[in-house]
Amino acid sequence: MKNSKTYKFLIVLLITSFLFTGCETEFDNPNNPSEEVVLGTKEGLFALSIGIRQYYSTATLRQVIEAPGITTRELGVTNTFLNINELARGGAELPSESGGITNPWVSLLKTKGMAESLIEGANNVELTSGTRSGLIAYGNLFKAMSLGYMIQMYEQAPINNAADGAAPFSDRATVLAECIRLLEDARDGLTTSPMSQEFESKVLWSNFDMLKTINAFLSRYQLIAGNYTESISAADAVLNSTSTVNSMWVYDANNQNPIWNRTVNSDDLNPQSNFGLQGAYIPEAGDGRVSFYLGAAAGNANADAGGQPLSEMLGFFETGTTPIPIYLPGEMMLNKAEAYARTDQLDKAVIQLNLVRQKNNDPLGVNANLGAWTGNESSKTDILEEIYKNRCIEMFLTGMRLEDSRRFHPDFVVPMETNTTNERNRNFYPYPFIERENNPNTPADPVI
Repeated sequence: MKNSKTYKFLIVLLITSFLFTGCETEFDNPNNPSEEVVLGTKEGLFALSIGIRQYYSTATLRQVIEAPGITTRELGVTNTFLNINELARGGAELPSESGGITNPWVSLLKTKGMAESLIEGANNVELTSGTRSGLIAYGNLFKAMSLGYMIQMYEQAPINNAADGAAPFSDRATVLAECIRLLEDARDGLTTSPMSQEFESKVLWSNFDMLKTINAFLSRYQLIAGNYTESISAADAVLNSTSTVNSMWVYDANNQNPIWNRTVNSDDLNPQSNFGLQGAYIPEAGDGRVSFYLGAAAGNANADAGGQPLSEMLGFFETGTTPIPIYLPGEMMLNKAEAYARTDQLDKAVIQLNLVRQKNNDPLGVNANLGAWTGNESSKTDILEEIYKNRCIEMFLTGMRLEDSRRFHPDFVVPMETNTTNERNRNFYPYPFIERENNPNTPADPVI
């Protein structure tokens, strides 16, 4: 109990210190240990690890799902709050002062900063090899996730935080390469020095398989970077793992599901009917994923935010304590399908696509229960379009649709003026005003 109370105290201290690193105070509290002392002990590093998970799963995850979810029509706006209505309108009207783009940026930088401190501390504190490899892999994973979501929403991103606020920015290819390096180092480090039982018992939770999670994100970023063979290999490492654990963010009464809190538990947002898809992308009749994710009709979005028909929220966001997957098994199959299609292995692409369409035993319940695809199996374009459609449905509210939309439809012209019905209303977000005011290295905003 003593260790538990100590960890809780350190978690609060560490998260608070990272939330307010830009603030200066005129007094010290002699009863609080300094950040240097906390990060210089094994117990402090364990507490920081738990704090990273707690902050990411309740605060950051909301931001990386909500903003692109509004931009790509997954979510409809039902409140008059300016931030979410600015995201719904998009185009050149989305200002750099908007909280809708500032909040994701700030949350991701905070998570990334905590992960960087964890990695640094793990390299400087005396630890067993298995505890060190576990902490470094954990820090690498959270840093890679943070960088990956940043580069999915913004054209460039700072790979490392800077104490003076003037962090240099890197382009998309460089950031993706760093995500991949971090994850490969994490994977290889755990292979060389398996994580210790102490690390597992003090930091990890039962609904989490770190190696599978590392490989899942490795498959994702290799795919985005165009490294298709490597993406398939990483996806296979997840799908063929002997572990039956599915990695989930878990919640309780004190740490609630953040998307439930923004939809079911508020009048701010609701999922758009048919996942916000239109035309040929509307789900087929009988697609079991519709009833898994979406409930009864729930009115319409605000007229000036599009007025789209909405549905009740179900699936992984139905209650305040419903766990949210860190990745979906179906994503791994769709990653393989896309990688095969883009390398002209069309027969293999269709096999993976049909595994998703015909899935009826998904460990998380995401089952389409459809028949095999009846489209033109010799058309690369048609196969990729069906893969995109299934990614939109299978991976609903995973924060991936903006990235997917750009990748599958790079020539889609996003209008400069407000548009509330197009597939996406931005390509990338402007950089937040607060970053530009404090960091002279902030690049020019993208046109749209």
